[in-house]
Amino acid sequence: MSLKPLSAPASNTVLADCSADQQPVESEATVDGLPDGAYLIAGVTVTENGEVTQYSRDQIKIYTQGRFMYAFNNAVIESIDVGAGDASWSNGVMVEVPRVNHHGPVSGYSFDVAIDQTETGFEQTVIGMEYEGGRLLDMVEVWDKASTATSAFDGLWQLQTRESNEPNISEFAETKMIGGGHYIWLQNAVFEGEPVKEFGFGTFEVDANGDAIETAMTSSMPDYEGTVSAVKMELLDKNHFTQSFVYNGETVTQTYMRM
Repeated sequence: MSLKPLSAPASNTVLADCSADQQPVESEATVDGLPDGAYLIAGVTVTENGEVTQYSRDQIKIYTQGRFMYAFNNAVIESIDVGAGDASWSNGVMVEVPRVNHHGPVSGYSFDVAIDQTETGFEQTVIGMEYEGGRLLDMVEVWDKASTATSAFDGLWQLQTRESNEPNISEFAETKMIGGGHYIWLQNAVFEGEPVKEFGFGTFEVDANGDAIETAMTSSMPDYEGTVSAVKMELLDKNHFTQSFVYNGETVTQTYMRM
């Protein structure tokens, strides 16, 4: 059963608490390392128990303001694979500390991701990535830079409140990343009594009045891909924003807090 994209015509991932006076973290990557922006995967090589497999998939990764987020449909685990958290650059290594994933909040993990910058993006190597069931994989990923565009809404955000008259959805949670002219959202909710988790990502454009256009590229929901959505956005302060959109004739309003 699929959850409708009610969070936005539009998110390793944790729905963690964040104080209202938290200051945005400046990204070290913008100083002496990998540039902040959106990157799309060009290919991945997976080694498991000595067997090497090449994969081609639709996947995005965004780095901005000391945060990261990625999302894709993972053929290895036959499920969605989404994560987000803190990112810091140190001597060719991106240290990623997940705070939320497709299951919900996470803690206690840290990954040293070896990154070699290329003319078109970067290559990322992860040794000993552990999956459910105890599977251990080594992965080499090639990424192409999609955009380094910026906006006032860039960052990793956690949904605080949601105003909607949809009676079939409860326990709705969302993480959203904006950066590099792209967005990602991750939703965890209960729909008609059953738990669901969905994601979507695409391009993001917003003008000075807060009128944004989100064009879906890839999602776990086939009916969402290719949609073009108008979203009204307002930055309340440096750590909070609201977005409103029309869904099934109804205006849905959501408020987010910076993670």
